[in-house]
Amino acid sequence: MRKVLTLILAASLCAGCATTKKGESGFIERYDRSRKLAQAVELMKKGNTTAAARELNAICSSVAVPGVTDEALFRLALLSLKPSAERPVSGQSQQLLKRLRKEYPASPWTVQAAQLNDLLNLTEELKQQNRGLKATNQSLAKEVNEYSKIIKQLKALDLELEQNRR
Repeated sequence: MRKVLTLILAASLCAGCATTKKGESGFIERYDRSRKLAQAVELMKKGNTTAAARELNAICSSVAVPGVTDEALFRLALLSLKPSAERPVSGQSQQLLKRLRKEYPASPWTVQAAQLNDLLNLTEELKQQNRGLKATNQSLAKEVNEYSKIIKQLKALDLELEQNRR
């Protein structure tokens, strides 16, 4: 009888408060994700961004762990920026920043992401303005060429009229 009570007590302790509700992360998951995040940060420090992005992607696509997943989302968004002359920010990076803002509104990483997103939006607006100004510059250059031709024609006509008067 004593063995049965001990077994029941042990089973209730294991299944009691130590378990988590569905959708919540447990201690082991938190530890595992924290360790993976630390590895990803180390890989980033060493310059191995591909492996770091792979680790961060694994963290972001698994069960959410507040304090870990939000940082992983932010760091992965930074790694996936990939600015170019045509597009200063990738679509993947923007999606990650939106996800961070939506899923972790109270996170300190969300505050930094908001500032980064503002800078990226400003950069995009400036790129569009730059394209518009280049188009305007080209049209003005065409007009200048046309006016130069007209001025040359007028000068030639003026010289011809001057010669006809003499």
